[in-house]
Amino acid sequence: IPIRMMLANRIEELEEVKKHIPGTVSVEDKYDGERIQAHIRRFAPTRINADSKLINADKENIILFSRRQENITHQYPDLIEGLKKSFHGKEAIVEGEVVPYDPQKKAILPFQVLMSRRRKYDIEEYLKKIPVRYFMFDLLYLDGENYLKKPLKERRMALENYFKKNETIDFGEHIITDDLSEIESYFIEAIKKGNEGVMIKDYSGIYQAGTRGWLWIKFKKEYKKELADTFDLVVVGGLYGSGRRAKTYGSLLVASYDPKTNKYYSFTKVGAGFTDKDLAQLPKLLDKYKLDKKYKLVETNMEVDVWFEPKVVMEVSGAEITISPVHTVAKDKIKRGGLALRFPKFLRWREKAPEDTTTVEEIYDLYKAIKK
Repeated sequence: IPIRMMLANRIEELEEVKKHIPGTVSVEDKYDGERIQAHIRRFAPTRINADSKLINADKENIILFSRRQENITHQYPDLIEGLKKSFHGKEAIVEGEVVPYDPQKKAILPFQVLMSRRRKYDIEEYLKKIPVRYFMFDLLYLDGENYLKKPLKERRMALENYFKKNETIDFGEHIITDDLSEIESYFIEAIKKGNEGVMIKDYSGIYQAGTRGWLWIKFKKEYKKELADTFDLVVVGGLYGSGRRAKTYGSLLVASYDPKTNKYYSFTKVGAGFTDKDLAQLPKLLDKYKLDKKYKLVETNMEVDVWFEPKVVMEVSGAEITISPVHTVAKDKIKRGGLALRFPKFLRWREKAPEDTTTVEEIYDLYKAIKK
């Protein structure tokens, strides 16, 4: 009997994550595939009384259920074989996402390719034509023990201890963090890989069968490419990091210069795109420009941990320009707020004066051109 699958709530902005899950989270790739719950049972060998020969040796019974609790075992004989090789316990119930996969290119194929597997006939024909890979992400039951009330951290650890990767079976990619900038970076990389987005899960949360709660959050965006233009922006503020960014800045507030007013207007907060080496060097690069309060020529509605004199310039890419109540670029031209860059990503440092950065007028002109 299948366990009703746990569901996720959706958020529109990444900043909402902390409102629902203030602690540590598991951030996982959201694959565009078919969610499958696998029930695995390995029978113990028994003896025939007459000649003491073993029967049922290494015999497994595996049933696959869809999100709608339908038995779809017949569609994935290759997945069945992969699970047999992978599991080294007695009984288990696991969940994962099955995707069409090109082993030569090591690439996930579009979900539509998987539709052919839904036929009851010609399955053998499609085994070679459309190989699959099963990315497991949760364990609900193991060797007589109910894991539903155990924290995700413990469930994931047991999953990786009792299953081994092979040509069909894998574990869903993920990171463990409590830093919003790291979540944003991971999301951007997930999109670049062609995935739908990310799942953000409370690392201490239980499995709520059949429930759509806030222990699981899904965040996905429909955009597929970044803006063609990049922006040269000046660093005016910083927020301290956590997790692996604990000894440095987790994200930086950057601004655009307006020669007409001789002021700097905040445009976005950048946390993605930095390498570990970049992050380690941030204090050395920026702390010489640290101020006790906001620089007098900086206009922003965002609060930060540290303010900087506008000296250091970076090149940034992004997904789209939107209206924000926090940022102030072109706020005099847009009644609802200023312009902001969504999903910004650090590209490189620029050797140029703050006055030579992308201007407010240039950003506003680009925004108007895109909106036409």
